[in-house]
Amino acid sequence: MKKPMIITLTTLLAVGGTSVAIASTGANATETEPTLALHSEEKPVNEQEAAALAEAFIGGNVTDIEKDDDGTIEVEVKRDGEEFDVEILQQTGEIVNVDGNLLKIDPTNPEIISVEEAETTAKKAVNQEDILKVELEIENGLYVYEIEFNVNGEDEDVKINAETGSIVSMDDVFKANLHEQGDLISIDEAKSIATGEFEQKATVTEIELDTDDGFSVYEMELLVDGVEYDVEIDAVSKAILKNERD
Repeated sequence: MKKPMIITLTTLLAVGGTSVAIASTGANATETEPTLALHSEEKPVNEQEAAALAEAFIGGNVTDIEKDDDGTIEVEVKRDGEEFDVEILQQTGEIVNVDGNLLKIDPTNPEIISVEEAETTAKKAVNQEDILKVELEIENGLYVYEIEFNVNGEDEDVKINAETGSIVSMDDVFKANLHEQGDLISIDEAKSIATGEFEQKATVTEIELDTDDGFSVYEMELLVDGVEYDVEIDAVSKAILKNERD
């Protein structure tokens, strides 16, 4: 796994807190293609600056801004009839979450795997074929494909890390289907499987064996290059059920 990275924008805002005008939300407003890059320097941002970052990222028009008590600024951006909710850390200006299908605006990012690769990984992981839809979002600073399957008439999701191709999470129905009968793997083997998911040195800081709905799962917290991850491994089949940045 490559080094975890928070996705932000190289901002054109003037240093010193100079205000930035928000583009008009009128029909004649010019839309630009999203440009993804690392933030040149981390510094607190106000609502107007956050709106400019979100607007530049999506390439549409800001329709709403809200400052939350958790230290984030949520910016709603509309483009080509699609709505995107962009969450920005007020203290650093980092874009950490984007709710909305980024495939609709086709962001230029050679670092992520293709839709086809993500679909293949998801199908193999859960032994399913009937994909209903695929969306690309940002969760906790990482690009994530959300792949929705039809399972007995119900919509069930698998999330794939779009930068590494690894499983982020899956709905419980898939976890149950992956369970096998047999002896439980040891704690040491579970730790080895979990740390092997990362290229960098990973340290298991907490681990417990949990039995839920008749199957056993090792639930772990890992520290990777200063970033916390939650990992779940089926204690019999060794399947990775979750690998999510905390």
